Amino acid sequence: MSLSLNPSRRHAASPASLSLCDEPEIQSVLDLLSFIQNPRLADLRVLELSCAAGPVTLPIAAAGHRVLATDPRTDSLDLLDARIEDLRNVRPQIAARIQTHLADMTNFHFTEKFKAVCIPSGAITVLSPEQRRETIRLATAHLIPGGRLILSAEHVRPEAPANATFTARPGITLTERIDHARRRRRVTLTRGKLTRTSELFLVTPHDLLRDFEEAGVTVDYRHFIPDARRPHHTNIVFGTVKLH
Repeated sequence: MSLSLNPSRRHAASPASLSLCDEPEIQSVLDLLSFIQNPRLADLRVLELSCAAGPVTLPIAAAGHRVLATDPRTDSLDLLDARIEDLRNVRPQIAARIQTHLADMTNFHFTEKFKAVCIPSGAITVLSPEQRRETIRLATAHLIPGGRLILSAEHVRPEAPANATFTARPGITLTERIDHARRRRRVTLTRGKLTRTSELFLVTPHDLLRDFEEAGVTVDYRHFIPDARRPHHTNIVFGTVKLH
């Protein structure tokens, strides 16, 4: 199940609206949340880190889960809050399940424990290896035993060209510059006169598996989703369980 709302005209220029999120990733997240069958976890919330404008938040809430959606950018949360407000008029029960909160995913603390922590695609690659490990450690610390860490990441293979430009969606162009030696890449999204450039790190599945092991969660799900638009890019969704 997915839910998509068009931002109103006054919010259309927000940088957060340039976030890319594909249906297979959203479906994988919903599938993993449905795997949580323990009755004592049913009423607990899902913590979402780096939620942006809510491309994953809204489908999670539509599937019946309560969500604490966090992001370090006020403009992203403003846009998500506006989408939630619009939703109150048509599907108030979904809007009521979402709470937004300003928080940096590398440094956060909540007193409650969550049945799942979700880190959507693209978020983890913004972080340095040290920051990435700390975020995964913090996410795991906020899980109740039996809870799930759900993490999506884009894997760029070594044979990917150093420079490429393609149409990500109608009206949105993506330009990518990759430095394989430094394990860095620069991605620029352009829509009309609006551009947003992100400095990202290259992350491999092996990197993440090592991080999960160090954090003490067990991987029981992995879904590799090839990007048909870019043959050397794959979106990976990992599902893990905190056993103790």
